[in-house]
Amino acid sequence: MKKIILILVIAVTVLQITGCEKVGLRLTEYSLPSDKAYVKIALFSPNTPSVMIKANDAKLNGATTSGSGGFFPATSTFPDFAAVAPGATIKLSLPNLGTQNDSVVLFTGQLGLNANKFYSVTLADTGINRTVFSIEDNYLPQIDSFLSVRLINATVGASLNFIRIDSLNATDVVRDTLARNIPYKGTSGFVSVKTFGRSPVSSFIRLRVVTSAGVPIAGSVTPPQTLATGSRRSVTVYTTGFANGTAAPFLPTMFSTAITNQ
Repeated sequence: MKKIILILVIAVTVLQITGCEKVGLRLTEYSLPSDKAYVKIALFSPNTPSVMIKANDAKLNGATTSGSGGFFPATSTFPDFAAVAPGATIKLSLPNLGTQNDSVVLFTGQLGLNANKFYSVTLADTGINRTVFSIEDNYLPQIDSFLSVRLINATVGASLNFIRIDSLNATDVVRDTLARNIPYKGTSGFVSVKTFGRSPVSSFIRLRVVTSAGVPIAGSVTPPQTLATGSRRSVTVYTTGFANGTAAPFLPTMFSTAITNQ
């Protein structure tokens, strides 16, 4: 009888330990090949039609991606990336109609991608002076009730940008400058923001690009507002267009949607 009780105690203890380990696992944990680089691509080329994205001449995007505000992978609320060889030649091109052959090559070259690292790759231009640049996704430690936000300045010719977090209405007093003096092709890096567990719970946080005098010069974007969709996440927003642009999509500092990186 004592042996049976001892066996039951051991079995319960093992189940408890195993159960604790399972509870500790998060949906954000994954295993990826360590010999690949991982890219998320944003295309901001005004009036540019559908674009093929290739790595070493192998097409990545299944169909095509809009060259004027398109993203690949197309999902913005999930941390999806394309896996490529670290030394791959990346090519962005317009296809010959009905084929996968290149008609006009917008960009081709290597971006200095390293294995087992994540990158945001951006095409930014005025329709003619095309530039492609990559920024490594250097994540911050994830914290419950916090969101990590990053700005990438893809506004051609814009020397400086400010990004500010504020409330959606005047009754919620939240004002803070997250980053300033972000150059063209530069980034603020990820900044941790407590956007959850606020009072009142009906309040909303938005991100805005402003001048040094605090005047908004772009639209705003509202990041994920619930613990289920935003807590412990890392997101990127872009400014687009180009300095002295006159009409959409050339208007400077237009805000993109919030793109989930992690």
